[in-house]
Amino acid sequence: MTAFGWKRKSGENVLKATSLKFSADSEVENVTANDTWLKRYKRRKKDDEESRKIRSEEFKAEGIRLAQLNRFNEAVAAWDNALNLMPRDEKTLEMKAQALLQLNTPFPAVQAAERAVKVSPTWWVAYQTLGRCQLGIGDLKMAKISFSKAIHLNPIERELWEEDLKWTLNLIEEKARLDAVETTQVEKEVKLEAILP
Repeated sequence: MTAFGWKRKSGENVLKATSLKFSADSEVENVTANDTWLKRYKRRKKDDEESRKIRSEEFKAEGIRLAQLNRFNEAVAAWDNALNLMPRDEKTLEMKAQALLQLNTPFPAVQAAERAVKVSPTWWVAYQTLGRCQLGIGDLKMAKISFSKAIHLNPIERELWEEDLKWTLNLIEEKARLDAVETTQVEKEVKLEAILP
């Protein structure tokens, strides 16, 4: 059996040199073509991002205007549109949480405030809003922690000290007092049941 092989031609060396030159030229053309394609892609992506940011700012401004008119449902819808375009905008999330509190929906408000804190963990306003939302659901201990973090980030803000944290501490004391009264009443009832058959 014979082995398969290429027959050698006399002009093979010349063909190899020209084919190598041709392939090198095509690689240069491909690099420049890819380079311009990549530049166009990056420019288009940047333009899309800028366009989304502009539209998001328009929705945010519309939401602010509606909230000032006490039309909180419509403001939340406008801020949702803004968040669909720019989901990591902590200011929009914080405003949405405030509006949801005004609509007496504290659980979605807590979720929006928690997202704002996750996006911007050094923004004291987000912690203040989160604390107020937590007060709305009756979670006094977590509200105290949130207000404490806000105070840690901005200790010169009087509103945090005088209104938010002070109010929360008063609520915690009142709850402890009511729990103590309730406990003593339950103990008295248990003793009466033990005495009376």
